[in-house]
Amino acid sequence: MDFLKQFGLSRLAVIIGVSIGVAAVLAAIALNMTGKPQALLYSNLDLKEASQITAALDQAGIKYQARGDGSTIMVDRDTVGETRLMLASKGLPTAGSVGYELFDKAPALGQTEFVQNLNNQRALEGELARTIATLKGINSARVHLVMPKRELFQEEAAAPTASVVVGLSNTELTGEQVRAIRNLVAGAVPNLKANAVTLVDDKNRLLAAGGEDDSLMGAGGAERKTEVEETLRKRVKDIVEGVVGPGAARVTVTAELDLNSLTREQTQYDPDGQVVRSTRSDSSTDSSSDAANNGTVTAQANIPGGAPAGGQTTTGNQSQTTGELTNYEISNTKTTEVVAPGAIKKLAVAVVVDGTWTPAADGKSPPTYTPRSAQDMQQIEELVRAAIGYTDQTATNPNGRKDELKVTNIRFARDAAGLGGTAASAGMFDFTKDDIVTAIQWLILLVVALLVLFFVARPLLKFVNTGAVAGPGGVPALAGAGGPVQMVMGADGVPVAVPAAAALDYQGTPGTGLALAPVDSRIDIAKIEGQVKASSVKRVSEFVERHPEESISILRSWLHDS
Repeated sequence: MDFLKQFGLSRLAVIIGVSIGVAAVLAAIALNMTGKPQALLYSNLDLKEASQITAALDQAGIKYQARGDGSTIMVDRDTVGETRLMLASKGLPTAGSVGYELFDKAPALGQTEFVQNLNNQRALEGELARTIATLKGINSARVHLVMPKRELFQEEAAAPTASVVVGLSNTELTGEQVRAIRNLVAGAVPNLKANAVTLVDDKNRLLAAGGEDDSLMGAGGAERKTEVEETLRKRVKDIVEGVVGPGAARVTVTAELDLNSLTREQTQYDPDGQVVRSTRSDSSTDSSSDAANNGTVTAQANIPGGAPAGGQTTTGNQSQTTGELTNYEISNTKTTEVVAPGAIKKLAVAVVVDGTWTPAADGKSPPTYTPRSAQDMQQIEELVRAAIGYTDQTATNPNGRKDELKVTNIRFARDAAGLGGTAASAGMFDFTKDDIVTAIQWLILLVVALLVLFFVARPLLKFVNTGAVAGPGGVPALAGAGGPVQMVMGADGVPVAVPAAAALDYQGTPGTGLALAPVDSRIDIAKIEGQVKASSVKRVSEFVERHPEESISILRSWLHDS
């Protein structure tokens, strides 16, 4: 109890409080380590479906934890597989939709054609939604199909359409992923075309509109634009830095794309290119003979083809017709040209080049900057023109795109240490996720170390520095103004307080003050642990010589306390 009283009430309370806190933390860590680790069962569940899953878990006696807004369920890591199999046997989870299992419990008789068609459409929508939800980066999906019914006396039925809403997991769909989803839906619905599928995400952004032949509009167009600009920028930067050195060039590219799809048909006729297609020739010959009438009327003369009567003469007619018909075909050329969206309409390229730096001869002075010559800049500009395929409108090419190019030599603002062609270092605040986690861990360790230092180690050290500690031979060693001191018997039999490090070198004579043996100023601290420097010993000796009475009073009080 006397030992505890020496701490004081405030110090004792702080020490007890910190000890309790440390014990609580250790107990929490121990309980957490001894408990079974939790693992994810399902996440992003529909709340209605989450309630069905939790009810099934309660019925099966499986412990679980619902986190977040209730859409995330955690169970013991060792029981995840068994739990999922148990829920799958009950048809859970269904992702808030129904598929072809809708027909499992449907009655075989009594359904009208309308109900059958409606159930078929619902099942198809549910199956498509489940398939889309399994894709990477998509948490949920809903599909709406519009399948018009063809009437009896209608020649052509209206084309089906579809609308898809996807829930994304902190990411954005690329143009290729958008096209994949549209083609997936179009391939599962009869007579549905991919350009008739509208795709929207959960952030109210239109990813693909119905009627578009390609996804270059919206997110796809922005991705195509970024891809073209980045490709050209890297190409120009590589070729320029190969001439001026790494880090000595800055390149910016802005591309204007034509996102319109164009189909152009052209037919040309060549009047000089005649080709005989067909030829027809007709020939006919006609002949006839008649008997001359001499006034004699006989029956034989009136019979067609009969022999003329005696004494009569005949007259004849003969004609011949010849015809030829030739058909010619005029040659023609029919051209159909389809221009896909994404063509470059205009390029704007800006290139900034640093000058040359010449190191100083002495190696201490800063390098000397020299601008690049006009000939070098012209050569660099020609290289950039060739790299981007520069095109300008001229008299011979009035329909060409009008690109813009600017190559300038400007002195860069950078440190002398970065000169000499070294690449620019990473930004000061370019932290990764791992760096942030590591920094948080070190911060927690630092806070715990400071708490232990200020609330545990500091009170204990302060008590030791102001309290009594046994010295050699059972003589109490006390702390004085200049460091720890030890009680020794002087020559006149009076206890004298001397520094603990100099207790063995004490020499006392009656009627005089303290006399200390010479102490080597070069005390080897590595060999004698706990010794103080000679300067500290000298200060204690001077204090006792100047204040002998006060020193004796302090020693007597310490002896009385001990």
